[in-house]
Amino acid sequence: MLAEVVTAAAWSTPYSFAQDSISSLGVTTCEVGSCSPMHDVMNSTFVALGVLTLLGALFLHRHIRSGREKKWILSLAVIIAASTAATGLFPANDGTIIHWSAVLPGFVARHAVLVLIAWHLWHEKRLVALWSALCALVGLVGAGLMLGRALHFGLGERLALYPLPMWMAVTGTAVLMALARRTVFRNVEFSLRAFHPGVWPRVWTARPQTPPRPSRRSLA
Repeated sequence: MLAEVVTAAAWSTPYSFAQDSISSLGVTTCEVGSCSPMHDVMNSTFVALGVLTLLGALFLHRHIRSGREKKWILSLAVIIAASTAATGLFPANDGTIIHWSAVLPGFVARHAVLVLIAWHLWHEKRLVALWSALCALVGLVGAGLMLGRALHFGLGERLALYPLPMWMAVTGTAVLMALARRTVFRNVEFSLRAFHPGVWPRVWTARPQTPPRPSRRSLA
């Protein structure tokens, strides 16, 4: 999203986030109504997002139980990663067929993978499942409005495409925070307890105790 703002700011003609497509930010030629001087920023971002999506998929598979659904989720994530990277490698001015061949697989797979994740985690991680279902619903509604031309193309496209990166950012942050609590924070807490005077064994401060003297009865 930040790359879109930076790239759009460099346009000589006004760029409309509501009407113009995201792909217009990556065109490498300068034509009437479509001239993106900083197209390298946008195309590099597409490639980087594809790589991050692939890394996220490899990390996600550890948190999904084995089975057919796991294979489908990973396969769809790989398709999304490849499609996103290909969007930057084949800009819109390379030809409609080439560009849409790169974009379309990821456009379809991104909604399917969110629905599948929500279904898969419903009984195990209800909060993540609800978050996934919400993102899938927003994306599907956006795709329907875009294809039905009920909204401007740029607005409908963003409504359809933004939910997945948002899901990745929020879910990834939550996973990292949970991992930090289990490792870093726990080690810090252990260290603080170790240096707290109250936890040191009393043997360090207590005087050695002398054995009790035998009573007269025991001697008798």
